[in-house]
Amino acid sequence: MMSAMKLLNSPLKIFWLGLSFVLLGFILPFLIVLGFIENTFGLSFFIYILQFVGMMLGVIAGAGLAIDRRAKDKEKEQETSDEQADTVGWMK
Repeated sequence: MMSAMKLLNSPLKIFWLGLSFVLLGFILPFLIVLGFIENTFGLSFFIYILQFVGMMLGVIAGAGLAIDRRAKDKEKEQETSDEQADTVGWMK
């Protein structure tokens, strides 16, 4: 259980998992159309769930990446404001 949690602690890893689900949700119907796989209700439902979960993981990963980017930008902005305050402060 812990190894599964370590796998999904990064938004980038969640993004790649979601992308693989969406791609699998595209490839399986394509194989059905070509006639390599017989279509059943269960398989169609599984494909739908794969695509839905892949899309949700993509949205979650995008939000996580945005939060990480904002935190890094805030740190960088704070560092530059500290440096600017130090250079100006000695003249007062």
